[in-house]
Amino acid sequence: MDKKKTVAYLTRHAVSNYGSVLQTYATQTALEKLGCNAVCIDYYRTDEKTENIVDTRLKSVSAKWNKNALTRIVFKATQKPVYKFADKRFKEYRKIVKVTDREFNSEEELKNDIPKADIYMTGSDQVWNTVVCGKIDPVYFLSFLPKEAKKIAYAASFGGASVADSDKENIKNWLEQYDEVTIRENSGVKIASELGINAKQVLDPTFLLDKNEWEKIIPNRSCNEKYVLVYQLHPNKQFDTYAKKFAKKKGLKLYRISHCFHHFVRSGKFICCPSIGEFLWYIKNAEYFLTDSFHGTAFSIGLNTQFVDVLPKSYSERISSILQLIGYENRILKSYSNFDIANEKIDFNIVNEKISEERAKSFAILKSMIGD
Repeated sequence: MDKKKTVAYLTRHAVSNYGSVLQTYATQTALEKLGCNAVCIDYYRTDEKTENIVDTRLKSVSAKWNKNALTRIVFKATQKPVYKFADKRFKEYRKIVKVTDREFNSEEELKNDIPKADIYMTGSDQVWNTVVCGKIDPVYFLSFLPKEAKKIAYAASFGGASVADSDKENIKNWLEQYDEVTIRENSGVKIASELGINAKQVLDPTFLLDKNEWEKIIPNRSCNEKYVLVYQLHPNKQFDTYAKKFAKKKGLKLYRISHCFHHFVRSGKFICCPSIGEFLWYIKNAEYFLTDSFHGTAFSIGLNTQFVDVLPKSYSERISSILQLIGYENRILKSYSNFDIANEKIDFNIVNEKISEERAKSFAILKSMIGD
C-alpha cells in the first residue's frame, strides 16, 4: 500500500470484560499488520453507560428482580457497585486500544459527525445480537453511513443460531448495504444465507494473533503452584460445584478469575479483575481451564491450555462452532458427574496447525476486503 488506508471499525469494545477488550485489541493489531491505520469508533449507547446500565438491565432481567419496589432497590444496590468497580478497572485496560477522539452515544451523533476513514468495518463479537435493552442496534450495521461509503464486516456475530422473525427484514436491508460480509460462526453464515446474503466464515480476531504475539503482553514470571482455573461468566451453581470437585479429584488448587467482585462467594481462590496481561498469564499457566466463555475458550486454544467447556444456556453456538473447527467437541461437558473428560490430552500440535491454516485464510479474506 502506497498510502496507509484508515479503517474505522465498530465493535462491542466498551463492555467491561476481557473478551471485549482483547478481541478489539486483536482487530486493531491485525489491521495494522496489513498496513492500515486502525481506529475503533468510540461508540456506546447512553443506556449502556455505567451510570445507566443497571436501570437498563432491570427492564430486561427476570421478573424476580422487577416485581416490586423492594426487589428493584436490592437489584440496584447490589449491581451498581459491581459495574462501577469493573468500569474503573477496564477504563485503564482499554487504553491498549486506539479510539476516535470523540465519544458517540447515538446514531444521530454519528450521522452528524462521521469519523473520517477510507473503509468502515463492523468488527467481531456479538455486534448483531440484541444489546442490553433487548433490541438490535442498527449502528452496529453501520446504519449511520451514506450509501457510497465502503462497508465491510469482519467476524461479526449474531450471538445465537437464529434471529427473531420481526428483525429479519431490517437485518436483510442493513446487510445488503455492505460491500462484503464475513461472520464468525457457521450458524451465522447460515442465518445470512437464509436472508439471501453471501457471507464467508472467518476466525475470531483473537486467533489472528499467534501464541508468540499474545505472550508479548503476558508478564514474564514463573508459576510456583499448579492449579485449575475457572473463568465463569454465567450463574450456574452446578458448574461451581463441579469445578470444586474437579480440582479436588486432580489434587490441585482451584483458582477463580472474574471481573465481578461479588463472585468471591463462589468456590476457589478469588482473583478479582487482574490486568489484561495477568488474565492471560493465569490461563497460560493453568493445568486445566474450566470455562463457559467463548473468549476464554479461544485463549485456552491459543495459549495451548487443556480446557473443559460448560456451555451456557444461551448463545452457546460460538463455542460449539470453534470446537467443531478444531475437532474437539468432546471437550463440552455433558454431565456434571464426568471428571474424566480431560484425561485424554488435547493434541495442540494438530490444533495449532489447523488454526494456522485458518488464520492464513482469514487474513487473506480480510486483506482482500480492504483492497490494495
